[in-house]
Amino acid sequence: MSVLANLGLSVQIVTVVIPVAVYFLILGLLNSRRHPQLLTGRQDFSLLVAALCPLVVLPALNLLEARVLTAVAIITAAVGAVALLTSSGRTWVIYNLSSSVARSAVSDVLKTLGLDFVAEGKGFYIRPQDARVEVGGFSLLRNVSIRLHGGDTELSRSFHQALSRRVAAIPVSTHLMAVSLLLVATAMLAAPLVLMAGDVPEIVRIISDLLY
Repeated sequence: MSVLANLGLSVQIVTVVIPVAVYFLILGLLNSRRHPQLLTGRQDFSLLVAALCPLVVLPALNLLEARVLTAVAIITAAVGAVALLTSSGRTWVIYNLSSSVARSAVSDVLKTLGLDFVAEGKGFYIRPQDARVEVGGFSLLRNVSIRLHGGDTELSRSFHQALSRRVAAIPVSTHLMAVSLLLVATAMLAAPLVLMAGDVPEIVRIISDLLY
């Protein structure tokens, strides 16, 4: 029984650690590309939700006796949150790019689209459409967030297409943060295997008894 208890604890730890490790691995790979990686706000938020969901789902299932309907409800809520918070399609995240270079790239995009704009605060104000492009970011993870406020659907679509082309043309080198994230991800992926290594013979015996 103690082995089964230890195995159950190990499985819970693995279920929580692995998604977070994979998230760090993905961030590391995104920051290792030869060109910056552009994601939509929905794609970026989905990665975050997928990584953090087990941290909420497992305790909730333990408290609510792991009912199937409860699990379905939690997963549905997570999917709904992603759809609701990123439904506008006016948010983008660029990995492996500094804020200054991103700001210059956005300026080039607006010029390419032939828009009349002026620099304003952290972004740009587009005069004819009465729209604003906000450029922010999180330097620790080496990413930049871009938000389009106002304007019509056509402006959003053309801006996204032009931004994708401009970002794909920017050469970048692998950042130190990418190496750090990859190392952390590797350590987190290896830790559960080390944790369960001592129980492997007993696990094999239990599986053999079940099969034969």
